[in-house]
Amino acid sequence: MKREIQRAYQKAAPERGELLRMYERVLNRAEAAPERGARRTRPLRRLTQAAAVAAVAALLASVGYAACRRWVLPAPTTYEPGEGGIFREHGRSDYQLSTLESTETAAAWPGAEPETGAAEPGTAEPTQNEPLTDEALIRKGLELLTQVGMLDVQPEQLTVVRQENLFWGREEAELSLNRGDLHITVKYNAETGKFLGLHGADWQLEGCAACDTEAEAAALAQRYYEALPVEQGYVMTDVERYDEQYWSFDFCREVEPGVFNQYEMVRVAINPVSGQLTGCVVFYVPLLDDHEPGQERISQEQAEQIAQISLPELLKGMELVRAEQSIGLPNWNFTKYGDNPNRRASQVSRWAWALHYERPNSEFTEQLVLLVDSYTGEILGGDSTK
Repeated sequence: MKREIQRAYQKAAPERGELLRMYERVLNRAEAAPERGARRTRPLRRLTQAAAVAAVAALLASVGYAACRRWVLPAPTTYEPGEGGIFREHGRSDYQLSTLESTETAAAWPGAEPETGAAEPGTAEPTQNEPLTDEALIRKGLELLTQVGMLDVQPEQLTVVRQENLFWGREEAELSLNRGDLHITVKYNAETGKFLGLHGADWQLEGCAACDTEAEAAALAQRYYEALPVEQGYVMTDVERYDEQYWSFDFCREVEPGVFNQYEMVRVAINPVSGQLTGCVVFYVPLLDDHEPGQERISQEQAEQIAQISLPELLKGMELVRAEQSIGLPNWNFTKYGDNPNRRASQVSRWAWALHYERPNSEFTEQLVLLVDSYTGEILGGDSTK
């Protein structure tokens, strides 16, 4: 059966010239502009480049992947950093809760009877699909803080901040308030109403700890996760213990047994001493898995060959120490688009081979990770450390 599928793909594969054009976009590295008045060309480089393109095209065409190719790595979009780095603030408004409660919206504030059909705590909120007004943001924020136990007294002073998140390319609305000495913020997507996160780290200086064991702390984080208006059904995959009173738990979507998408994740922070929720960040970059029935992923060997053919200078002297199938976020590093720190984040994640390299016998450990798309064979990006 596998051979029949393979022959069918080969029969439907594009002509060799089309394959070369397809993969030249991926493998062709940007060249420096020639000196003014220079007339000499670089025939050897062009031949080498063409050979690399042909090699990758032949490698993938031999097993039919090019014929099934659908998604391609798009050109990145960039942004100009604002005064706040990745944030560009549009406006900041202060409100008095007593003034807001005297309006016709008072029935919807915390403490009032819930509306018929209102969502239960822990159920993912439906997409609002309309911009959040300041009043709606305050109402949603206070209701949420009350549900998770972060608001035991109603604050008088409230601040609403409107800003553009340049990295994620979205408009955000953030509510901030003080509860005694504790500063709390809760953030939503201003255009859809989707919950994005909250923060309000507290510290307990004396008294008994709420969690006596790590298992109790994990169970507490699980209960907070289930009480938040986020996607449910994620699996706890990791915990980071920053100190005795700040532990962070990751809940990720399991896309297949044992493989988790860390870009579809809810990060919940708790204080295991006080037992309080201290923070939450929601990541949502969905997996785009558009492979056709019968289409197989490229093998590790093929991914390694693509990397070596595409980036020979980068990998010179490096040794592969680990390779794994994972969900990767394209970032365009090591592609023809060059290195630009001000690129917007990809809107999708992809199945990819994560190839981990190290340079042996070096004074400082040099590590490199390359992402090779598991279905198209494209270099999606990667990272390096020295």
